[in-house]
Amino acid sequence: MLKFITIRQRIHTVTKRFLLASTILSLLVFGTIAPIWATVDFNAYLPIEGTPVTPEFKFTKNVAIDYSSGGKLKDDLMGKNMTISFSDTSDNNTSIKSFMEAINTELATDRKTTATISNLKVEYQVQINGDDKGATFDYLIKLIPTVNGYTLNKGGGDVPTVLDISWIGFVMKSPVIISTQQYGNLDINSPIGVIQNQLPDVYNILNGTAAESPLSVNLLDASALVGYPIDKWNALFDPAYTLSETAGYGYSGQKVAVTAFAYGQSDLYQGQLKAQNIDVDFTADSKYHLTIVERASSGTIDAAGHANGYMVQGTPAISTLPQVGSSSSVQTAQGLSTSTIYAMAGFAVVIAVGVFWFSNQKMKAAMKRGVDTSPAPTFKYEERKHWADRFDEEKKE
Repeated sequence: MLKFITIRQRIHTVTKRFLLASTILSLLVFGTIAPIWATVDFNAYLPIEGTPVTPEFKFTKNVAIDYSSGGKLKDDLMGKNMTISFSDTSDNNTSIKSFMEAINTELATDRKTTATISNLKVEYQVQINGDDKGATFDYLIKLIPTVNGYTLNKGGGDVPTVLDISWIGFVMKSPVIISTQQYGNLDINSPIGVIQNQLPDVYNILNGTAAESPLSVNLLDASALVGYPIDKWNALFDPAYTLSETAGYGYSGQKVAVTAFAYGQSDLYQGQLKAQNIDVDFTADSKYHLTIVERASSGTIDAAGHANGYMVQGTPAISTLPQVGSSSSVQTAQGLSTSTIYAMAGFAVVIAVGVFWFSNQKMKAAMKRGVDTSPAPTFKYEERKHWADRFDEEKKE
């Protein structure tokens, strides 16, 4: 039987430093950086020991239905404000346990990985809001699995440890039916599932129209994380990552070496990542318009040690050493060294400090001058005359 240990939350100081450095670099290259909201947002810490980890997957989608021309959808959705949400685990819910087993099957067959999930937490939330013009459906699904067996090769000395990360790109292609006390059986893998469960009249209108197909797509799709090569992700080595569970009163916590990998930021190599809209006109009892917002995915992996991403037989993996080796490189995916990134960030800080100091000196100088007490200068004023007065003066002469 597999045993698992839940890894406690860690302070992602390295991620914050990396994002700050990436932001400054992007500002220097582009001048601006656009915020990215993910369809799937992944976050994980991978210890070099290969102990079980608890990463987090967030799946989001935004749907809008325009019924400004009126119709039955307007009658059913106008003024509708409701939230459908639940949270449960595979230990307490047999349907979530079945869902976990389906993920394990997908990992073994499609992802070809030895990694397995021994526990799964599901958090599901959909917010529905309707007004006189249209209605919005905002989906958020969080999956927090306990992942085991992701070590491909256990290293030692100068031999790196190889960690399999192909499991992060799983896709559920079939309905995922979760049994809940409040809502009964609910398909969480498609936007139309909650509509069918909670708004059957709305579902009957959408059923068979052009809107049904885009509303039946898979929500639980993390394939974008493995669609972009791991060796092209932004990477930054930080020798001073803080383990929060080792921190106590008066102590900052144990420092370990960590390499942060990040994907999903607009930059020179990935380009400007923009949200894409799927627009569909459909007709039922009236003419309607459907909009689905597809945002760029993002991922963050903090791998213990000095790590590098590469492909192993077509699947992504990370090799890592406890510290930087003599022949190891400390460059980012863009070929910039860690010291260069920090130097750029430090240079920006120096400029900011210089501007602040200069402004402060000017303010102090103005305060020292105080109020000018010297006598006010005297001025002589000439009487202002109208231009027509010149003719009267000429007559007098």
